Amino acid sequence: MKNIVVLLVYFCALSYAYAKPKNVLKLSCEFDPNLIRKEQSNIGFVEDDKLNNEKICKNLGCKNFIEVNQYNISNNENEYRLRNSWFNHQGILLDDFITVDDTITINTFVSQAYYLESYIINKITGETKRTFYSFNDPKFFNDISELETNTNKKVPLYNKNGKLSLKTLKLFSLEPKEIFHFEGQCYRGVPI
Repeated sequence: MKNIVVLLVYFCALSYAYAKPKNVLKLSCEFDPNLIRKEQSNIGFVEDDKLNNEKICKNLGCKNFIEVNQYNISNNENEYRLRNSWFNHQGILLDDFITVDDTITINTFVSQAYYLESYIINKITGETKRTFYSFNDPKFFNDISELETNTNKKVPLYNKNGKLSLKTLKLFSLEPKEIFHFEGQCYRGVPI
């Protein structure tokens, strides 16, 4: 009986160690409302004077934080999630989290609400390009349905966890309804 209790405690501790997130990146970001550009499918870029930058900033966050957390899901496999003002609970699963010499690249998978976010951050200057994609569009849903029923495709539409990535969407020429381009600065830490 004592051995069973010891084993239970060991497995509980082990599962806790794998489930507990580890913060690997925390940035404070500010994006210039005057540099926001909006792109719409079948139209292209919307003229600057027709944008409501204040509303875009309020909805998508021109002052924001970025937090990337690492979750150990097995002995040799990690999962990364992005938290910010938009994806603020557990965060959204990342497709790419790449940090090389002077650049950090972050791409999320498409969320359940059909949004995707992408960041390219210069680690030295803090210069950041953020792109927010909205796929919430009936045409997109129809295109996805057609692809799901197409048995001739050589590349799977979803990854092993049933997620859509930006790479896959581009491969199948699936256009977002709207794309918001932001430019600004991100720095380590969170301001007081």
